[in-house]
Amino acid sequence: MSDHIPLEIQLEIIKKLPIKSLIQFRSVSKPWKSTIDSSDFIADYTCSSARLQHLLLISYQNPSSEKIYVSVVDDDMFPQNMVSPTHVPASVNLLRDSIVVGTSHGLVCLFGYYRNPGDFKCGTGTAMSVLWNPLIRKSVAIHVPDVDWPGEPAFGFGVCPATSDPKIVKINEMRTHKKMKGETCSSRWQVEVFSLSSGIWRSSLGSFPCNLVEFDWPHSQVSLDRFIYWFGAGGTEFRLIVSFDLSSEEFGEIYLPVELALHNPMQLFLCKRSDSLAVLKKNIKREQYEVWIPENGVSKWFMKLFTVNMPNEFVHTTSLPLEFRRNGELMMAISDDTDDSEDLVVYEPLSEHINDLGIKGRCDSLVVSSYTESIILLDQ
Repeated sequence: MSDHIPLEIQLEIIKKLPIKSLIQFRSVSKPWKSTIDSSDFIADYTCSSARLQHLLLISYQNPSSEKIYVSVVDDDMFPQNMVSPTHVPASVNLLRDSIVVGTSHGLVCLFGYYRNPGDFKCGTGTAMSVLWNPLIRKSVAIHVPDVDWPGEPAFGFGVCPATSDPKIVKINEMRTHKKMKGETCSSRWQVEVFSLSSGIWRSSLGSFPCNLVEFDWPHSQVSLDRFIYWFGAGGTEFRLIVSFDLSSEEFGEIYLPVELALHNPMQLFLCKRSDSLAVLKKNIKREQYEVWIPENGVSKWFMKLFTVNMPNEFVHTTSLPLEFRRNGELMMAISDDTDDSEDLVVYEPLSEHINDLGIKGRCDSLVVSSYTESIILLDQ
């Protein structure tokens, strides 16, 4: 840009560039690279860019048990715009027994183990979490202390919208207090938070819900705006939603209507639908899902929005809801007893039709995560 244009105006122009052009502009000069890579610019760009694309990251295991990642733009061209398998960094490829913790602001958070060659035992090795931005091909590996496999700890992930600082929440139920009644919350649960800006794990500042006796993870974690949400169980085994504020680091509780609170917890699923939470209640006998959302999108009162009725040809299959698209269509994994595989399909609520997307993975391996492109981790 011309030297006659004030730097402030140059920055405002740069902020309006799409991400691919922005990354190219980093090569123009050292001052521009320094500016674009700064934490302040990354935070401003993340908050001010309304044109950022929405994408879906699809992961699954192929017949050879190889982990495959595919990225697709979630727009009107879906699913014709599926791209070739996404470039996966070594920090992700090295993870064993890996799971997707969650997605937020263009980042995917994974948890798994780095193991020595020849060590194939599950849950052994160095516990690690990886923050990965698939669009700009950047990742950060983070050591996770005090992990007692299997089943512990529970995790949550989100990016604080006020600071664009990624945070990982780790929740341990203390082994000495498991199944003991009358224990105080502070002695039963241990909560630690890792923020990328500090690079350390520390005790959470917020108080944990004291009536919580059970914490559901990993299938219930959702990051939305400045909150992370999980399913939990209260003192009389009723299901509720636990929230964590990424800004204040305070925990909260959202109580569910009795139709959900007393339902079989194995048949409840927490998802994100557009800009709102959604709870899916499965009816096994009828092979259908009721979709419940908060009234007005923000209140704590849930209402039933619609019901997903599985077509007759899918009645004798096993289904699992994975993720909602931006247009409200539900992506699901469908499997039967004929082989050890599952198919990725999408359900259209208006037509009640199911379309096969042509992706087949090993049973229980399909994961779909929605995210918005960003430049977070560009400075790493």
